[in-house]
Amino acid sequence: MSRPIASLLNRCLGSKSPRKELLAASLGCVIGSTLILLALQIFTDSKLLVGSREVGQNFVTLNKSVQGGILLNLGKQEESFREEEIDRIKKLPGVKKIGGFTRNQFPVTVHIWPAGKIGLGAAARTDLFFESVPDEFLDQKPEAWKWEENQSYVPIMVPKFYLDLWNFGLAPSRSEYPALSREAASSMPIEILIGEDESFRMLGRFVAFSKRINSVLVPANFLQWANQTHGNDRSEKYFFVWKNEEIIGAPVSMSNLAKNEVLRSTDIQVSPIENPGNRMILSDALNMSPSDGGPSRLILAMDKSPTDDFLQSLDELGYETNREFPQDEWLNQLANGLIWGMAGVGSLLSLLSIATFASSFRLVVTQSAETTRDLIHLGFSPLKISRVFMLRFAKIFTFIWALSLMICYVLKIYTAQLVKIYGIELSNGLSWQTLAGAILYAVVFVWINQLVIARSVRSCS
Repeated sequence: MSRPIASLLNRCLGSKSPRKELLAASLGCVIGSTLILLALQIFTDSKLLVGSREVGQNFVTLNKSVQGGILLNLGKQEESFREEEIDRIKKLPGVKKIGGFTRNQFPVTVHIWPAGKIGLGAAARTDLFFESVPDEFLDQKPEAWKWEENQSYVPIMVPKFYLDLWNFGLAPSRSEYPALSREAASSMPIEILIGEDESFRMLGRFVAFSKRINSVLVPANFLQWANQTHGNDRSEKYFFVWKNEEIIGAPVSMSNLAKNEVLRSTDIQVSPIENPGNRMILSDALNMSPSDGGPSRLILAMDKSPTDDFLQSLDELGYETNREFPQDEWLNQLANGLIWGMAGVGSLLSLLSIATFASSFRLVVTQSAETTRDLIHLGFSPLKISRVFMLRFAKIFTFIWALSLMICYVLKIYTAQLVKIYGIELSNGLSWQTLAGAILYAVVFVWINQLVIARSVRSCS
């Protein structure tokens, strides 16, 4: 249809539009379409988070319970998981995968300068431990989470609540220790001292703060290298020393027995303190091969929240649990409820706005019914006349559709900045699924109103 003809038809069919009805329909359409697009964007972001961070999975740590007094546990070997025990755990319902904790086999002391080595404040000194888990069980893996033997620092990941304890527990009670943001904690100097005599020194840096694993983590290849280079040759065991059928003195460690030339030169018997009746000559005890134990702790990824049967099975096996991230499940349910609620309300408002638009333009066509009939009798087709009314509708709807996309985009940027504080990374732009949904929404909306307008024009003829 040429522009002069379109202009002529537009002037002939000009009539006063019901402004109140169109305003209500436009407002409902803006709110409804925005809610639908936001629900689709939230759904897309949550699915991406589930895929990349495994949000919603339940992570459980297992360890064997520690029982007995100080004397018994002083010489007791580490309670590690054997292969057959791990296989038994894998068969429990809901277990998707299992990872083991690897720990340091050497003493570690750490110096931390919260205010920097040059400046106010003092160093915090603490004896520490290191562990590692397979990277697939980490809730975040920054680019700095890697280590090479010639690297200048060791990346360290600590629980987020360690930082909270520092800021809200230790720092307020010590004037020399300032409160620390994540950025400040990640930049403060850390010195790692390895060995009984603290002779080997390395630099460290906090690179992440985990909300899933309650441990001080380092990369697995660093811990493997450090254990091979600085680890103890054998697991420390303690023995009673027997002489003349009596126990003499306090329990003695394996390393001290090996160093004591006086005991080694005499006919001495020893027995492990966990089994005092099992006496043996000292040379046999020194030749005992250390047990090649498995991991002392396990981390389990489960496809759903642990059931009562699962927890009961663990109790029967004598294992203790520490559920990591117990809020994931109800947070996931809350997100789903929010998505469906927004989509439901948005769909209802969109349906109401479609009905209002349809009735408004049906009224506009009815007001121009006599002119419409005359134009049809003059040879103009109902399709050309319908296009005049559709052009008016398209101008209104294009503005509404663009405004809804703009609102959704702004809210997405604001949300991405807001959740970044909690360690959740979201892209700033709208997903292609949201854009595709917006296009589909526009097509359906326009198609329905086009049918209504075309039917109203044909009824006039």
